This record gives sequence, C-alpha cells and structure tokens, in this order.
Amino acid sequence: MDKHDMQSVDEQAVQWFVLLRDDDATAEDRSAFASWLAADRAHEAAWRSVERMWGGLDALAPDAARLRRKPRRAGRLKGIAAASVLLAVLGIAWQMTPVGLLADYRTAIGERRVIALQDGSQVELGAASALDVAFSAGERRVKLLSGEAFFTVTKDEARPFVVAAENGEVKVLGTAFDVKIADGVMVAVTRNAVRVSARASTTSSAPIVVTQGQAVRYDADGISAVSAADLDSIQAWRQGQLVFRNVPLDAVLAELQRYRSGRIALIGGALGQRRVTAVFDAHNADAALDTIAESLSLRVYRAAGLLTVIVPNNDAEKISAGD
Repeated sequence: MDKHDMQSVDEQAVQWFVLLRDDDATAEDRSAFASWLAADRAHEAAWRSVERMWGGLDALAPDAARLRRKPRRAGRLKGIAAASVLLAVLGIAWQMTPVGLLADYRTAIGERRVIALQDGSQVELGAASALDVAFSAGERRVKLLSGEAFFTVTKDEARPFVVAAENGEVKVLGTAFDVKIADGVMVAVTRNAVRVSARASTTSSAPIVVTQGQAVRYDADGISAVSAADLDSIQAWRQGQLVFRNVPLDAVLAELQRYRSGRIALIGGALGQRRVTAVFDAHNADAALDTIAESLSLRVYRAAGLLTVIVPNNDAEKISAGD
C-alpha cells in the first residue's frame, strides 16, 4: 500500500486497518505496514488512535461493536464498514479550513461565484474555494487559500497584480489565467502572459514566464516544465462541467469532493492510479461517481450522505457471497 493513497495520516491509518483485517493480507502487507508505522511518529499516533477508537466503539456505535466481534470470514466488507464507522467517528470529512472561513471571499461545496474587484478585475471562484484580497497603492495582491479561481485582470502598469498560492505566486499586468490548488498549484494562461515564481524546499527555482495556451505546476520541489494548458477543462468548470482526460482516479475523486457533501474514501491499493476520461455535470457529482464505478468495475457504498466508500467490484461480490 502506498502511503499517498489516502489524503491524511488518519486516513492512511484507517486504510491500513482495513487491509490488515482482510483474510488475504500477506506477509508483505504486514512488513509494509511495519515500515509505514516506523517512518513517522505521526503514523504511530494515528494508528493508536484508530485502535483506541475501534476498541471503544461499544458505547458509541453498537452496530460497529457487533461488527468488530464477528468472525474474520466476512472479509473485507467488514473492513469497509469498519472504515466507514472509524472515518465518521474520527470526523474525517472534507471541510473548509478555518483560514478559509475567515477569507474575504469563499464558496461552498458545489458553488461558483463571480467577484468584481475594486480595480475592475474579475475573479471566477470555483467550488469550495477561498480568496483573500489585499490591495495597496503599489500592488494588487490576492491570495488563493483553497480551490480554484479564474482571473481576468485589468492592466495597470503602476500596480502589478499578484496571486499568491501556497509556496509561490503569479505576477501579471493585464491577462486572463487560471490558478488551481490540487497536489501543488497549477497555473494555466488563456490570454497574454504571467510570471510564475515558487520557493522550493531543497533547490532554487527561477521564475518562469508562461504565455497564452501554456501551463506550469509548482510545489515544494519547484516549478515544472512548461506544458500545454487544458483550456477546454478550464472553460468547462466555468460553465458547470468537469472534463477529465486520462486523469488518475485519485485526482478525479479529489475534484468531485469539491462538488458534493461528505467524504469519499477509496479502498484498494493502486486503484487510485487507474485513468479516467470523461465529461460530467458538476451539479450531479453522485451520478459521476456511479458512472466511474460502472466503467471501472467498482462498487460504491454510501453511508447517510456522510461517507462514500469505493472498492473494486470483484472484491465486493466475493465478500457479499461469503456473508
């Protein structure tokens, strides 16, 4: 199991919990778990928290306690249910960060909003996004705290427009471009050009000029090489559609998470690296999940709108037959 399969240390611990409860868990699985546990004190703390939570669920969730006492023959389905209970009780769900809640502008899950700034520039704020604005006499600075935004900037040579996001920033005079925070920051230019700079953790990263039709991604390792921007996808989200072209399932689910309430949990090793090419209605993320499940032979379990668990369909069928 890759430690990046889940989006937080707590979720990694829950996924290990599910895997190790499976009758099919191998010696290699247990060895990999031991390595994960020893790699970071936070891993051990999260694992102990899961153990304590599962051991003390009798009073909090009688159904979960009964599930815990059932024989292991039930296999992974019991692990999936266990994960559902643990994720719910531990409170692992997508939420706007406290910083986002205090932002100048923010959007709820599934919401899009158009913002007119005082200089005449316009921001289209995507779903589950947050933006701070700090204009001064010499600079027009905004900070994207989460999510995605499309900027149409009015030209003002005396006051450059700067978008800060995570460890970098985008500097422009007058242009149109998209900035998205997702496993780093993606910057795509639809008109004119921008200059992207980033603070790398280990190496120096020189600023890069990105022109119309181009894109770059930056993260803690620096700035990527310039690539072709997916302009169709950018236009699509602004019109209420989600376009994916050969995108890993992990990334697709992370995007859908911004358009529906509740947590999406993917159970199943390298499943997140399977590729998805599709166009979905952003207003119906649940239908998108069902379509993905059907096309990739997956099974979707929903728990009261709070948690959606996705597993390989063949495992679900095998487990159901053994119940």
